[in-house]
Amino acid sequence: MSDWNSRLAVDPNVLCGKPIVKGTRISVELILDVLASGWTLDPVTES
Repeated sequence: MSDWNSRLAVDPNVLCGKPIVKGTRISVELILDVLASGWTLDPVTES
């Protein structure tokens, strides 16, 4: 497993302080929601 600290950030000025993927405005919550709804990691991680 990779080091999640190097990939995630929390900034009170971005998305009300929700954890996000560093360098984006994509919340960890959004990723978990789409994975819970049946998506796989491939479409989530593709750019």
